[in-house]
Amino acid sequence: MTREIMSTQLAVKVDHKELKEIIKLYYRAKKALFIWGPPGIGKSATVRQAAQELAQEMNLKYSEDIEHINNEEYFIVLDIRLSQLDPSDLRGLPVFNQEKKVTQWLPPEFFPRKGKGIIFCDELNLAPPLVQGSAYQLILDRRLGSYKVPEGFSLIAAGNRLEDKANVFKMARPLENRFGHVELIKSVELWTEWALKNGISPDIVGFIQFRSKLLFQFDPNNKSAAQPTPRTWHFASDLLKQLPKNASLELKRKVVASVVGEGPATEFINFLRLRNELKPVDYYLKNPEKCELPDETRIDVLWALLTSIVEWYRDHKTNENLRKIVKLLNRVREEYEVFTLRMMAAEDPQLLKRFLVIPEGTELAKKLRKFLSAY
Repeated sequence: MTREIMSTQLAVKVDHKELKEIIKLYYRAKKALFIWGPPGIGKSATVRQAAQELAQEMNLKYSEDIEHINNEEYFIVLDIRLSQLDPSDLRGLPVFNQEKKVTQWLPPEFFPRKGKGIIFCDELNLAPPLVQGSAYQLILDRRLGSYKVPEGFSLIAAGNRLEDKANVFKMARPLENRFGHVELIKSVELWTEWALKNGISPDIVGFIQFRSKLLFQFDPNNKSAAQPTPRTWHFASDLLKQLPKNASLELKRKVVASVVGEGPATEFINFLRLRNELKPVDYYLKNPEKCELPDETRIDVLWALLTSIVEWYRDHKTNENLRKIVKLLNRVREEYEVFTLRMMAAEDPQLLKRFLVIPEGTELAKKLRKFLSAY
């Protein structure tokens, strides 16, 4: 079968926060939404985040396990990859009804009969036209033959764009017209907010603040199989956490390069090497109000120091250590001060409470509350 490349889609551009709200809106209206975007930018992750918030709003448990399908205690995300199915897989199998003398179709078990959730057709436009065609009725009419989508479920789909060269099939106009369309774009600020909540390595978070353009540099013409995207930086963080603390920088470089590519990995390791220009963390905290700090024109060195302090605090969470760090942070610009505290808050859920018992913490606690209002 000849694979056709889809035409460029025109869709309103949204960031992750906006997409999350739009998904929840489409869920409540029971309308179908298609999310366009390059690989690794966070389309499916945002669908799951929106679903988790919907579950919380409804006082339901969240699940992606098909074993919880039809269990009304759960809000479930059913990830259905149409590219792995034949048209008959959607319609089901024909069974002869002896009593009525007719053929009936038995729908597949992955379609819900009751409950609440999202039927998520990820990578929909990787499915061949014949399979896409079988989804027309499901998407517009919320039914497929005798099967009806339960009232508590909505349909969301996602796929890559033409310029991503992802070998997608052309989506027919009638199918396009059955969806609302948005295109997801990157946001370093929102990724950072997400990263702080989800335990991404402070080294990676700090590096992305310094080299924000490397958060997402997916290039379909690049011969490298590994490229920097929010997804692959997440992979890199998980891999780095598995390395021993005494792992060599060269090993770290190769591990990170395996998911984000050689160039970004080399820059990341050079960022870590800047720590060689720094004195031990103990030096800065021994005399935090008078110790020599990096020149603020050396943004790279300053970020290296701040991420080093966050990593040190992870293993030394005490009120006295926090007091010393606050004294040190009072000497840097507010954006560095607040961001460092946000990274520390991600490591220490009791951070705000600690502020209440240290004299230096009152004013900073007010700042932190302001910047963490959505944290």
